[in-house]
Amino acid sequence: MIQPPSVMYQYYMREAQVFWHKCDDSINVHDFEDNSISIGGINADNFFRACRNAMCCNNPLFDELKAKGNRDYAIEMIKALQEYLEPQSSEVTEDE
Repeated sequence: MIQPPSVMYQYYMREAQVFWHKCDDSINVHDFEDNSISIGGINADNFFRACRNAMCCNNPLFDELKAKGNRDYAIEMIKALQEYLEPQSSEVTEDE
């Protein structure tokens, strides 16, 4: 049986933006009214998996997208993933 977390905080921010900060391994959420939340201890691998989970789960986020520029962002993401995978295409990583 799954146990609930011992601590859980819930916040609501209207039209919030999210980014990962490399220098302190944190996810940062901010809105345009000077409100922000920072959660430390989220390394690059964990943030990468969160992005994957949002796009590759049984109910991906694509049907929820509303902004017109998202297609351009998707093209940018595809290019970045291709650049990441290209040098590794002939290599086998330790986890594979």
